[in-house]
Amino acid sequence: MKAEKLLFLPLLFSVGLCAQNEGQRLEIQKSNNKTELLQLKSAFQAQHDQDEIAVNKYLATNRLVQRTFEKDGSVYFLKSIDRDGNPVYINTKSNIASGELIKANQLYSGGSIGANITGTGMIAGIWDGGQVRDSHELLTGKVTMQPSQTVTSAAGNDHMTHVSGTMVGKDIGNTARGIAYKATSKNYDWDNDQTEMIGFAADGFLISNHSYGLGNGPTQAQWTFGAYNDTANEWDAITKNAPFYLPFVAAGNEQASNRSGKTGALQGYDVITGSSAAKNVITVGAVNADRSMSDYSNFGPTDDGRVKPDVVARGTGINSSVASGDTSYSGDGSDSSGTSYASPAAAASGLLLQQYYYSLNNKYMKASMLKALMLHSADDAGNPGPDLKFGWGILNIERAAQIIKDDKTNGKARMHTFTNNPANDSVSEISISNFDGGTGSGTGEIKASICWTDNEGTIQTAANGVDPTASRLVYNFDIKFRRSTPFIQNSTYKQFTMATKTDVATLGTNWFQNNVDNFKQTVIPAGGTDGSNYILYLRKSASSPAAIREVSAIITGLKSKTPTLAVNDNMNETANIVFYSKIDSRIKLISNTSKSFGNYSIYDMSGKTIKKGNIKTNEIEFSGHPAGMYIINYEANGKTNSTKFMMK
Repeated sequence: MKAEKLLFLPLLFSVGLCAQNEGQRLEIQKSNNKTELLQLKSAFQAQHDQDEIAVNKYLATNRLVQRTFEKDGSVYFLKSIDRDGNPVYINTKSNIASGELIKANQLYSGGSIGANITGTGMIAGIWDGGQVRDSHELLTGKVTMQPSQTVTSAAGNDHMTHVSGTMVGKDIGNTARGIAYKATSKNYDWDNDQTEMIGFAADGFLISNHSYGLGNGPTQAQWTFGAYNDTANEWDAITKNAPFYLPFVAAGNEQASNRSGKTGALQGYDVITGSSAAKNVITVGAVNADRSMSDYSNFGPTDDGRVKPDVVARGTGINSSVASGDTSYSGDGSDSSGTSYASPAAAASGLLLQQYYYSLNNKYMKASMLKALMLHSADDAGNPGPDLKFGWGILNIERAAQIIKDDKTNGKARMHTFTNNPANDSVSEISISNFDGGTGSGTGEIKASICWTDNEGTIQTAANGVDPTASRLVYNFDIKFRRSTPFIQNSTYKQFTMATKTDVATLGTNWFQNNVDNFKQTVIPAGGTDGSNYILYLRKSASSPAAIREVSAIITGLKSKTPTLAVNDNMNETANIVFYSKIDSRIKLISNTSKSFGNYSIYDMSGKTIKKGNIKTNEIEFSGHPAGMYIINYEANGKTNSTKFMMK
């Protein structure tokens, strides 16, 4: 079991609503796989016990080695001994302003969202090194070290206290207010984190922060950089079985020390390790106050080419509470900078978004929806599209909250869960239709993103060598826009992927060109469309399990007219069914309301017109064409419809 990195930021917010009470947590627990979580908890506890034996044995035979020590402002903790007998250290890394940079303050009273969301009644999990100073003026009555906790590292107090202040510190009128300043936290030491995370998730809690990780020093084995190791695998196993639970993980601060002289690193790239390489977490990098990239925040990708970090927030110059006194603060100097301080800002913002979503919908988002929302709404930074420094961009919590509001109130955004799947054959599709030009008509970009909580992937070990590129995805979905009237296979469709260790995203035109990320996005650029009659299609790769996996989708730029979900390949609207009869080579159109049909056009999947005319009855002769999928636009009951049919 490995660890991660840390850094912090504090923020400001206001009064909140809709506390997460026991009844709500019990409802969330119904979605958990309790049997699997209990088995994992038992296995992780057993592994922890074995690690403790191995560490104590190592310390007994290496008497000059310290289990806990400080170096260059960072606290190191010997957590385990790896398969090759080497010590594995995890370490920490060395505000209202940070909340303003990511616009979390717009959820407070008086903000642009028109809400009053400050974290009231919400509870965050915080795993970190050492004991929190719960008597600090920012934290009195706000934080609780868990009773079962054995504090192993008093030297970690400053870091734990700083992170806690960033997330849930009180509003006392100074510059170090927490982002979710009316929320509280359950605080845990870091040495048995996975076992404790299972208990936290199983109890129905939503969000945790982890500002620590592997040391990423010059003596660390090269294969671990970018690797999907046992820790990444185990964190994905936890989240798979607790679908509402979303951990936030600091990306780490070793970019500068890994810019040269290391096999597999390209000028600071390929420095994502341990839990920050997991698929189902949000990995957070850090930017400066002017939104420029910091000189410390680790760059991706993972070895299989996944975009990491996922997003960035301000991590430089974050003033927050420290443990040296009840009124002591870190200041905003270099010792108050790092991804450790960006990650808690993101986690606290996620807590606010969950509270706001509940206030409008009387339920919480699953983790895949929250992740889709935060990545979809981020401000693009660095190179166009995702890159390996900024990920999907700088968090924009105001925009994320506006999407929640628009989805509920005016149809200008759509948050949809695909609870059905197409067949796992890379060809079959289900779709969401019934949009019009809306906010995207002629001016704004049209964008759709999907995210799903994936199963744990195949673990990498030293035996796989350095930088193996095999995908760690288990389920693999993809999306694509098409315009239905007239039918056009959207030529500006873009599927982003980071297949190589460079900082430039490639733009695909084919389905499943990105076979590594469980967050995907397609964009129709501003001005590139009239915004009319678009349909979003979802496919499932042949490599995916047949079992259904829910997929969360965010669609912006198209105004919703009560979008219609097509539940199978032949269904467009409930009143109209289209299928191809191989027996008599005819397309059959069935209407449950009337048989008033008109003009039609048939296209192949490249957009080429194959046949057009007028439907005399409810059948169209269609023969002499290659087997495969086709699109038909047709008039029925005074409306123009579009759907697919398969010619076999």
